[in-house]
Amino acid sequence: MDKIFGTPTEPLFNEKSNGISPDILQEWLTTLAVLNSKHVDVSLKHENCLLLFQGLFKAGKSAEFVFLTCERLKLSADAKYCAVELFDRFMLKHVNDLYSHVLKTNSKKQKKDWNLILDRIKNQVTLRLVSCCQIASKLTSHYKVVTASKARRFLNEGGHRYTQESILQSELRILKTLDFQVTTPSTLVYIETILEILGYNEPDTEIKVYYEISLKVLEIVYLKFSDIYNSLFQIIVQHQTFSQDEVRSLCQVKSDKLLLAVSVIAAAVYVTGFKSDKIIECLHLITKIPLEDIVDFATIIIQIIIPNEPLPES
Repeated sequence: MDKIFGTPTEPLFNEKSNGISPDILQEWLTTLAVLNSKHVDVSLKHENCLLLFQGLFKAGKSAEFVFLTCERLKLSADAKYCAVELFDRFMLKHVNDLYSHVLKTNSKKQKKDWNLILDRIKNQVTLRLVSCCQIASKLTSHYKVVTASKARRFLNEGGHRYTQESILQSELRILKTLDFQVTTPSTLVYIETILEILGYNEPDTEIKVYYEISLKVLEIVYLKFSDIYNSLFQIIVQHQTFSQDEVRSLCQVKSDKLLLAVSVIAAAVYVTGFKSDKIIECLHLITKIPLEDIVDFATIIIQIIIPNEPLPES
């Protein structure tokens, strides 16, 4: 019964009988590239102060918390990365909206009011995180949905007492804060699409092996997000402090899911040690991302995973 009605535990790449044709795949990749460009453009419209904090809530402990929550709730890998992106976008806008509201009050107790709001935000972080997982579950599955009652049981097990009404209100708060714009493809969608095309172009490649390693690499990238991107930025600008224009350019790189996806695959391919130069060249041809950019980013990822192990230059 599970085999008939359940979602496969891994993507079925390059299925000859039921797979997508190369033309449709190429069109889908083009669509993803357009969505990625729009995502980058939207991120650049943030106020300058917000650019510095972009990605703060999808890195390190925040990412680890989301990943462990999704694992406990038995959500898919796509739901996991969708949830962490939602949490980052929501928290960034939520905190900024509340801070702007306090500034507009012109009260002599602004600092005290802000500290009280900060305490409330901290107390609600776990609830907001679970709400993001709820939304992600609905975006990525038709039967593994995290209901309000299931979310309440999960929160209660962790010592957090919330009613189902509070949980529903939290979910709605996130949706309203993000203007219901929650259907942005996750980085994993880009990875799966690129690997599917790679499998068509290079039939002898071990796509499923690359996919499994890419999942592990991508998880490490989020857990070490700040370290990886700081290292990448230093390579780009050749110094430690950034001007305002450089911050905007670096923000553009940080928001680029297509670049992240292809670099994760390149790092995964290098880890396997099988035809890495040839496959990375293919990734460059598929995505049109400069080969040097892919190699630079993949090198940094590999140095985090395997210290003192640089990626050979192409």
